[in-house]
Amino acid sequence: MEVTIFEEFCAQARGLTVGQIRQLDGILKSMDARIRVLTRSDARCASIKACLHCGSDRLRRWGETRTGLQRFRCLACLRTFSSGTSTAMERVRLPEAFQRVVADMFSAVPQSCRRLAEALGLDKMTVWRWRHRIIKAMVGVGVTEFRGIVEADEKFFRESRKGSREWVNHMRNPANFSQPPRLRWRDYHRLGMLMPAGLSQGQMPVLTITDRAGGRRGDVLPNRAGQTLIYRLGCHLGQDSVLCSDGDSAYAAFAKAQAIPHYVLNATTGPRVIANAYHIQNVNNLHARFEALWSGSADLQPRTSPPTPPGSSRAWLAIKKRQPTGLGSVSSPLSNTEGRHRQKW
Repeated sequence: MEVTIFEEFCAQARGLTVGQIRQLDGILKSMDARIRVLTRSDARCASIKACLHCGSDRLRRWGETRTGLQRFRCLACLRTFSSGTSTAMERVRLPEAFQRVVADMFSAVPQSCRRLAEALGLDKMTVWRWRHRIIKAMVGVGVTEFRGIVEADEKFFRESRKGSREWVNHMRNPANFSQPPRLRWRDYHRLGMLMPAGLSQGQMPVLTITDRAGGRRGDVLPNRAGQTLIYRLGCHLGQDSVLCSDGDSAYAAFAKAQAIPHYVLNATTGPRVIANAYHIQNVNNLHARFEALWSGSADLQPRTSPPTPPGSSRAWLAIKKRQPTGLGSVSSPLSNTEGRHRQKW
């Protein structure tokens, strides 16, 4: 609203009838959620000291966005930005509805996209896209540095190519689109074929790491090569770590190269616990939560979240759901940055 129009409205406010005042009061109360969201988002403006595009500190205030956030203009690259730039809330015109979608995803029993869209008065595809934004913002969520007793193990998920249309393109134009490397998962059941046994190329590994201070992390690995696993462990484990893992040779090679203690645990043949302190039960519990999120048991309800890519998104979502949530604390996954959190499970 322009300043002159707002001043005219304020000048005429004293002449409102009782019914009009009640109607205006109801409208203002319905905007409380929007005000709280915009207040939290606009609080980031105080910490903006450089351009979010080029890094220059030559900034100038440049009006406001459609949602009322302070807009800045960089005098170096001449581009504008606001506190919502480079976050999942960028260009979202209904921030209060977006926050309700975030809160619903982290609730005990999330709603389906269709039902949530009906409750918010939005199209179901809008809720669908927003959930993809939220999951994309959670990529790499978790602790980055682990110390003390650290448990590490891999979890394998079936790769999902839902929405890729690779088989549709191949059937329509096989000359220009080669045959995909595998059948769709549903085709195995439809054609009565056996699923690939053991670990196959259709499964992607997720390296999960936990420590006794409450740190959790899940990283999708590009392949199952030992060097890939060793490199990823080296990004998060320091010299003051004690590694607990299964009998994979890559863990032993990493521990030997880093000169850190290594305890090998085997859930089948044993030992499962060494010296009443060294085990991999915490990371196995994290895997159980992944399975619950995948199968729909417990309180995670996976069918209400986007399935692409399911392994990585469910890993990050399961880790994030274990941190304190609520409308006031769900802003951290929206900034696409994550520090070192130490919440107890």
